[in-house]
Amino acid sequence: MCTLVIMIEYIKGNLADLTPTYAVIEAAGVGYAINIALPSYSALVGKENTETKLFVTEIIREDTHDLFGFFTRGERGWFPKNPKRKE
Repeated sequence: MCTLVIMIEYIKGNLADLTPTYAVIEAAGVGYAINIALPSYSALVGKENTETKLFVTEIIREDTHDLFGFFTRGERGWFPKNPKRKE
């Protein structure tokens, strides 16, 4: 079972690290590792060490808590509302 939580609208802070699959945003001294897709990665390239905002969706499962980040709200709208669990 997984639960889609809309508790965090976005995270805004310094883009500390960036790869094609995740970004780390440091906000208030905490580094948030956020899973991203290629459209967000493309929008973030070259913005390392600058203030960045990602809209997020949090997935909570029995064994993990995951953050998924999107450069725009529209991109987040494409994210499945009830993602299937990976077996």
